[in-house]
Order: sequence, then C-alpha cells, then structure tokens
Amino acid sequence: MRAKPTPHAALLQGARFALTAFMVVLFLAARPALAAADLLYGQGLLWKVERVGAPPNYLFGTIHITDGRVLDLPPQVRAAFDGARSATFEVIMDDEVRLKMARAMVLSDGRTLDTILGPDLFRETAAAGARYGFEPQLLKGFKPWALAMIFSVPQAELMRNATGDLPLDQWLQAEAKRQGKPIYALESAEEQIALFNELSEADQVAMLESAIKENPKIEQMFEEMTRRYLARDIAAIYAQLDEQSKTMNPEYVAMFLARFNETRNITMAERMADRLRQGGAFVAVGALHLPGERGLVRILEKQGYSVERVY
Repeated sequence: MRAKPTPHAALLQGARFALTAFMVVLFLAARPALAAADLLYGQGLLWKVERVGAPPNYLFGTIHITDGRVLDLPPQVRAAFDGARSATFEVIMDDEVRLKMARAMVLSDGRTLDTILGPDLFRETAAAGARYGFEPQLLKGFKPWALAMIFSVPQAELMRNATGDLPLDQWLQAEAKRQGKPIYALESAEEQIALFNELSEADQVAMLESAIKENPKIEQMFEEMTRRYLARDIAAIYAQLDEQSKTMNPEYVAMFLARFNETRNITMAERMADRLRQGGAFVAVGALHLPGERGLVRILEKQGYSVERVY
C-alpha cells in the first residue's frame, strides 16, 4: 500500500504534471469558440506522417492526466507505438528533471509570496490552498506561477500523480523504455521551466488570480476535457470554455497562446525532423499542439509530408 503523501511532497512531486496543466486550462479557456468543422485537423489523435522511401511515422496527441481511461490505448495507437523504431516526447522525465522543476517553483530572492501578492490576494490563495491541504506558511515559499499551476489541477489528480500514478505521456515513456526503444526529447526541463520563470511578475500574479477564480470548477472542467479527448474531438476541447475567454485580457491571452503553443510547435517540428527523416518514429505531444493552421500536423504537411488520420 502506498503511503499517503504530505502536502509538501504532493506539491513538489507533481511539478511536471502541474507544469502542463495550467497551460491546458488557460488554453481551453482562452480560445474563441470554434465549430468542429472550422478547426483544421481538429478531429483525431493519431496521424501517420510519411514520405516516399522511409517507413511511416506516427504523431500522437496525449493528455497529461493519470485517468485510466486514457491509459487504455486503442488498438491503432498500440500498434503504431509497438511497431515504432523510436519514441519521442516533449521532455524526458527522470528524478533529476523532477528535482529541477521542483526547485524552480520556489522563491529564492529572500521574499515571500504574501509580500508579493498583498494581504487580500494572499488570503484568496490560502483559501484555495486549504482545499489541497496546504498550510499558508507552506504557500509563502512558492512563486505565483507555481501555485497557479497547482490550482489548475484537480486535487485528486495531483495526489495520484504525487503518489506514483503516471500521466499518459510518462506512462508511454516507461513503456518505450521497457521495450528498449531509443527515447528522444523535443524540449529540455530548463526550456519548460523558462516558459514560466521568464514571465514578468505581473503576468505570474495574473496567472494565479485566474487559476484561483477557475479552481472551484476544475474537476468539472477536467472531466469535460477528458471526455472530449476520448472522443478524439480536439476541436470541441478548443471550444469548451468560450465563456471564460470573454473575461480575460485579450493581450494576455494572445501572449500565452504564442508563448506556450505556437512558438513551441515550430521548435518541436524542427527537433523531430531527424527522427521523421529516418522513419519509424512515434512522436507523442500534447493533443492541443496538433490541430490548426499553426499546429504540428499542418506544419509537417507544409514540409512535404503526407498526413493521414489513423485514429
């Protein structure tokens, strides 16, 4: 039987999961509503990507949660994964990477979070933290973006991750390692950390305010997102939280979309190029990176690959 984790352990051990969770929630909330037919490549999770003269590659959209429903891979995905020569992920997780991410979440300039936020916002932060079992004194040591991400994850999901349950992408990494496949990363831990650490303090505080506001609905939001993912309806995920976008600063939204999604898509496409040229690659990235005119499927199509939805 697993030992029940302390709140502090849950916060630190869940760092990688939380790192992607806020981006997902913000991205869902910020996108304008789109009909399923309006989003290019908005339907499907598994895409065959190939050129003449090389074995086909597969691009798979993941969701960063531990839910057993998403770990039960469909036969088409399982066959593509098992038959691949290599496996590529956003970042390769190990204990060293988890430690780097956990350390990055902590204030190191002598200040405490309550002095950054002021008394009113810190009271709201402490109230949100209490729902996760965090004492106010513990929260004072963390950067605003770190707690924004924690509050963007359902409590039960975060605790499952902290006690050893793996989200889909990490579960696939473990499977690839078990099968002896070469494993590659599209980003480093430092790059993922920099996405948040290099934000202005004002943007970090705005992130936290948004996460606190949405937190009471987070379980419902994640369940709806999971059901749409299982239906392979990424366009519906984009459209899911249109109402929330109406209350957000458009400039703030545009900055986050460019920083967390569109710019990274270009970098990811560049870094998977060698694997794709060799053929037989299985590339797994967050599903929100796949669709759209600036999504990975379209980028690869423009590079001369034929793309075909498999699942």
